[in-house]
Amino acid sequence: MTEIIAVLNRKGGVGKTTTTINLGKALSLHKKKVLVIDNDPQANLTQGLGLEADGGTVYDAYKTGGPLPVIEIDAYFHATPSSSLLETIQNEAMNDLDWNYKLLDAIEPIRAQYDFILIDCPPSLGMLTANALTSASRYIITAQSGSAYSNSGVEDVKQLADTKLKRINKDISCLGILLTFHDAKEKVVASVVYKDLQDNYPDELFETKIRYLTLLKQAPYAGMDIFSYAPSSNAAKDYAALSKEVLKRIGNGKFH
Repeated sequence: MTEIIAVLNRKGGVGKTTTTINLGKALSLHKKKVLVIDNDPQANLTQGLGLEADGGTVYDAYKTGGPLPVIEIDAYFHATPSSSLLETIQNEAMNDLDWNYKLLDAIEPIRAQYDFILIDCPPSLGMLTANALTSASRYIITAQSGSAYSNSGVEDVKQLADTKLKRINKDISCLGILLTFHDAKEKVVASVVYKDLQDNYPDELFETKIRYLTLLKQAPYAGMDIFSYAPSSNAAKDYAALSKEVLKRIGNGKFH
């Protein structure tokens, strides 16, 4: 069964794209077939993987109703690029009675080819994020360790996924809340943010924390995931640990 995971927060700069890319790659290293979808008009995932969008983007799937264009990065790791054109589709789709199902319809023809499909969402809770949550079986919320403001985004996402969209997708569940940009030096803010999440979401908070590491900022400039850019780094170790925790939570606990 394919697991479709939306990665989101209505706040920007909290590690959504970094997590989609590197968790996706980490899962592929467990010999899981993975597709990452750039569902954001900013197209940061597309740029971060150095993708060319000559063969079409997720915009084309929304626009035409056709299947998602897919680029093979390696045998187990594929991606669907985006472009700024995706911004224009929101106004058009709002006039369509089936607007919540546009992305799901595009995924269906290729769903069976993958063990995991990860969807990178924009920093908003609008139509594109609603499409991701309608398509997904689970979702991950990223929260920045050094920012108390990202915690308010966590509650907003859960309200949308667990309440407002429950009629459309009753089977979706929260896979976990991930603390990103964790800096042990920022003890006061980091501990307050972590304690707040631990108090409010004790069963959903991932044990793995993604540390604040410069290499995670450098890798996208090279158009690479962290495992290709710096495989022995602590950044790679963090996302490797997260992939094992994800597999364990889902029930695929046999690691390679």
